Amino acid sequence: MAVKYAVRKLKKKDLKTGVKETKYYARAKYDGVTSQEHIAQMVAQISAISVGDVLSIMNTLSMLLSIELSNGRIVDLGDLGRFKTVLRSKMCDDPEKFKRETIRGNRILFTPGRQIRKKLTNPSYIKADLASGPSGNTGSTGGTTPGNPSTGGGSNTGGGGGNSGSEGQIGL
Repeated sequence: MAVKYAVRKLKKKDLKTGVKETKYYARAKYDGVTSQEHIAQMVAQISAISVGDVLSIMNTLSMLLSIELSNGRIVDLGDLGRFKTVLRSKMCDDPEKFKRETIRGNRILFTPGRQIRKKLTNPSYIKADLASGPSGNTGSTGGTTPGNPSTGGGSNTGGGGGNSGSEGQIGL
C-alpha cells in the first residue's frame, strides 16, 4: 500500500521582501483510522491472546506511559519506539529572567523504533483521488478490514505545517 498525498497551496509572506508568495507542498491523506479495538482484534487473530487481554494490556500500557512521562522519564518500548515529553517556552536573553511561567506547554514526542522506521524508509507515494470521499484529513473512522493489517491509518510525517486558515487544497 502506498502513502497517499495531496498537493496543498500556502500563501506565505516572505520575511525579507514582504511579498506574498504562493508555495505548494505535499500533505499526507489518510484512508481512515484504525481503532484500538481493531488492533486488538488483529493481535488476537495472529497470537494466542484474547481480544480482552490485548485491550487490557493496551489500556494498562497507556496508563503507565502517562505516569512515566509525567514523572519526567523517557519511555522506550523497543521496536515500537520511544516517547518523551518536550517543552515549549518563550525565549529569554538572560537565564536568570527565565521563570516557570515562561513555559507555554508541552507535547509528547514519539520516535519510531527500528522496525517502523525500516518499513517507512522507502515507501511508495500515490496521489490521492480528491473526489473519492473519506481519504481526506477529516477524522474518518473507516479503519481496516479484519485480517489485513497492512492497510489503514498512517502518520503525517510530511512537512508543510503552515497556516490552515490560508491554505487551499488543489488536485495537482
